[in-house]
Amino acid sequence: MTNNIKSDGIETLKNCELPLSSFSFIGFFGSVGTGKTTQLQNIADTIVDWSKSTSYDLDKPTLCNGPVTHYIFMSPSTHSDNTLQHGDKQTLIEATDENIIRMMDSIRFMGDQFNNVLEFQDFIRCIAKDIYKQTYKNKQELRTHPFYEHILLSLKLIKQFKTDYQELRFKETNQQINKVLYDISDGDFDGYLIRRPKVILIIDDQTGSKLFRDVGNDFYRALSQRRHLSLFFTGVSIHSSGAMQIGFKSIMNSCLLFRGLPIEKVKGIYGTIQALDSIDFNVNDFVKIYQNITGYNETDMDKKEDYKFNFLYIQSQPVTSIWLKFDKRLK
Repeated sequence: MTNNIKSDGIETLKNCELPLSSFSFIGFFGSVGTGKTTQLQNIADTIVDWSKSTSYDLDKPTLCNGPVTHYIFMSPSTHSDNTLQHGDKQTLIEATDENIIRMMDSIRFMGDQFNNVLEFQDFIRCIAKDIYKQTYKNKQELRTHPFYEHILLSLKLIKQFKTDYQELRFKETNQQINKVLYDISDGDFDGYLIRRPKVILIIDDQTGSKLFRDVGNDFYRALSQRRHLSLFFTGVSIHSSGAMQIGFKSIMNSCLLFRGLPIEKVKGIYGTIQALDSIDFNVNDFVKIYQNITGYNETDMDKKEDYKFNFLYIQSQPVTSIWLKFDKRLK
């Protein structure tokens, strides 16, 4: 499909209605009631819809095309679901630090398990193609193949993973591979292998969290490895940017600045995006843009309301740009 991600790395999403990137970590900063959660949800829903226009490819698993497999929404005001939902349906979880760590551990475990099994899967798909080209005569001949036992072990691991994560089952459409794996397993292979997870993780209203103040914790390390863990979009909203340590800001792909931020905090965010600094654009220019679009200096309270839901969107990877909302590029 034309919308598919084509490069093995962070790439701007093609034909997406918002200027977003793959495997993005986005921070949402601003005072209460300025629309942070709404925009968080808007971006997540856009990625869900956009992902449906892409097609997963067993030959290119690292690109993580295809529909979203897990959509997780965590908020202090949310009552937790009992089970992890799959696909478009949100998993709702109360956003305590303990629950966030537990969820990230689950995502990490799933990602590590997948990456381990994927090595076996990629290998046996390659071997199966080679076996088919050799035009074997019967199933008995397959049992003498040097990798016969390895293929059976791989299929056993894949079968167990499919049992544990049924939402990650993916149909093998290559009929040559299907025939070889069916014959070599004596009919046990069901035609399904596994696909890479594609996770959306929203963590809302985290001003009181201690997790974002320590870059030495496992949570920070997981966010740093979000591509490895298939975290296709991670969004975090915080009332005060000071509640997030600079190390977290430095690994963000993008951030949204809503009204209500102290100017010193705005300057601090500018300092984490080195590509913004140039001869013709400096921190004072950045602050001025923020003040203008959020009505920072507006004294008329009625007019100030017109700026209530405005925000500055800064994209730092893979390209650096500044937007008024998502509609107008400013730089």
